[in-house]
Amino acid sequence: MIQEYIIGENQHKKYCFLVDLPSEALAKEGETNLRDQYIRFYVERNAQLNVEILIASSINVHIECTLLGVGASAHITGAYILDASQKVHITTMQHHDAPHTQSTLVMKGLLRGSAYAQYHGTVRIEKDAQGSCASQENKNILLSNGAHAVSVPSLEVLTHDVQCSHGSAVGRFDDEQLFYAASRGIDEKRTQHLLSNAFLADLFTDEKLKECVKNLIG
Repeated sequence: MIQEYIIGENQHKKYCFLVDLPSEALAKEGETNLRDQYIRFYVERNAQLNVEILIASSINVHIECTLLGVGASAHITGAYILDASQKVHITTMQHHDAPHTQSTLVMKGLLRGSAYAQYHGTVRIEKDAQGSCASQENKNILLSNGAHAVSVPSLEVLTHDVQCSHGSAVGRFDDEQLFYAASRGIDEKRTQHLLSNAFLADLFTDEKLKECVKNLIG
């Protein structure tokens, strides 16, 4: 499935996505043949793009954002909440093709059971895109011993006078936080629930996605 969006000059656009395939679709695809979804954005001069995406099923998701015009900007936030044996492969591309463009991407994951997530993120700044600013962040919390996550961020910067940053992390909740909660009479399950909500707090502004996050965390 391919979805393409063009944000015209001086336009301000916001898009929200919930990727949650029904169980019968997953059964047809099978664990070794995940469905692919491509989401592509093209941002023109002085246009502003905001994207929010929540992933709650096994799938390959490819998100590409190309900043085509001077002053274009994009802000992408996403989360994946996986359980049982769900698998997700996510690739993102922030492509700066014009000077004085800005992009930020934040992607967070919560994994339970034997869930698996793989993230590959690329920021590419072309030779003529001086004065651009880009950041990329991927963080994963493993809520069980069987859950796994791989995070691979990368930068491809072909010019000077730019600001770029990227970071990734895979881990569990701090033992000190769990111990502190236990000392206050809060059991581990309840503590994980509270910390999971805090981990994803303020990530989305869309009310439907916020409600879905609450339901998925349980």
